[in-house]
This record gives sequence, C-alpha cells and structure tokens, in this order.
Amino acid sequence: MTTKAMKIFFLLVLLLVVSQAAAVSDTAMCRKSKGQCSFLLCPMFQRATSTCYNGLAKCCMPFWSPSAARGGH
Repeated sequence: MTTKAMKIFFLLVLLLVVSQAAAVSDTAMCRKSKGQCSFLLCPMFQRATSTCYNGLAKCCMPFWSPSAARGGH
C-alpha cells in the first residue's frame, strides 16, 4: 500500500474506534440505570428516557422506576 492509502486506512480505523466508544457509553449508561435498549417502540408500561447504541435505539424504563422519574440519570 502507498503512504496515502495507509493514512486513509488509519483515519478510517480511528473513526471506527471513536464511534464504537460513543456507542458503548450511552448503552452502558442505560444498562447501569436498569434500562433496556429497544430499536422499536418501548414495551408496554415503559417510556424512553435516553438513547442506546449511539442514538440508534431508545433506552426504555418502567414508568414507576425512580431513575425514570429523574430522566434516567
């Protein structure tokens, strides 16, 4: 590979790693606050309080959960 191709490859790998780190952080926060991630609508008697997988899914929590009343944090 040429030097230019190596630089482009390195930048793509770096972007992939950074985007995965962001995806893990909001998903981890959801799981830490006892929520569950859903790509579709939240199940019955639950509401979306934040996001998962870098904003692609919803973090669903029961209406009666104390952390759901605080906004999931």
